[in-house]
Amino acid sequence: MVVVIRYLGGLVRAYGGVASECLKNAPTCLVKTKVPMGVEVPFDLLGVLYHQLQSFNVEDMKQDYDTGKDDISMVTFNVDFDKVENLEDTLKANCSWELKFYKH
Repeated sequence: MVVVIRYLGGLVRAYGGVASECLKNAPTCLVKTKVPMGVEVPFDLLGVLYHQLQSFNVEDMKQDYDTGKDDISMVTFNVDFDKVENLEDTLKANCSWELKFYKH
């Protein structure tokens, strides 16, 4: 991103042209929006859940055993915005338990 601000003088076109050249030659980087999510899952389905989450390339995966519910763990992670719906559908299809999803 380039911002050109000129309060005095007529150099806006000159600065704008230089900024445009810099942007043309600069490497690009794709930035994807991440959605923080959580899933309540029984302990015996953690292996299935982790396998599915790895196939969706989730980031910052954390697990909390202290949920106040017997044999239930909370797994939190970040996933690409465009993969959220597909991830939920895949997890529901591959887990026999009713999963509870949280989006932040």
